[in-house]
Amino acid sequence: MFRPRLPRRPAIRPVAARRVHPALRVLRRANRLMEQGQYAQAYPIFRRLAEGADEQGMPIQAANLYLQAARARIEMGSAVDAVTLARRAIQLLMGAGRRERVSMLLPGLVERLDDKGHREQAVDLRAEVAALLGTTKPVSAPAWRGMLPAKCPSCGAPARADEVTWIDDRSAECCYCGSVIQAE
Repeated sequence: MFRPRLPRRPAIRPVAARRVHPALRVLRRANRLMEQGQYAQAYPIFRRLAEGADEQGMPIQAANLYLQAARARIEMGSAVDAVTLARRAIQLLMGAGRRERVSMLLPGLVERLDDKGHREQAVDLRAEVAALLGTTKPVSAPAWRGMLPAKCPSCGAPARADEVTWIDDRSAECCYCGSVIQAE
């Protein structure tokens, strides 16, 4: 007796793992190292990523990565290198027309330098930026309404409300990888 053959069902294949850009994978690693207090290992990664972003014409991302490298150097005790990296970040941000971002980031960086015993470098950096901005007062921070998660879901970088670029009341752009972070 003849039985009609049923069409074969395609084999169910597992969903292919989402391909992650190699730079994003490296950025995640650097952020994990910073979180774990392994600054000496995180520093060269942030520096390399910053230089790469700088070469590719991505000034905002490069500036943020230079600032992370500067933070790692401060934690390692090298204020001179940290100030050099911070100056490059400030140049990039000013060149990109992000004057308010420079003003918002300066107090935290200067405070960290001062906390780590590098008062002279902190005072010099504050004076340089004040001269550059033409003011001694920081620009007021833009208003934001949503509460961000502690980390960017894409790259694992700290998601700070005063460091991200707000798209609207409920979403912001990660300053490291450019992903959209939804406010809670």
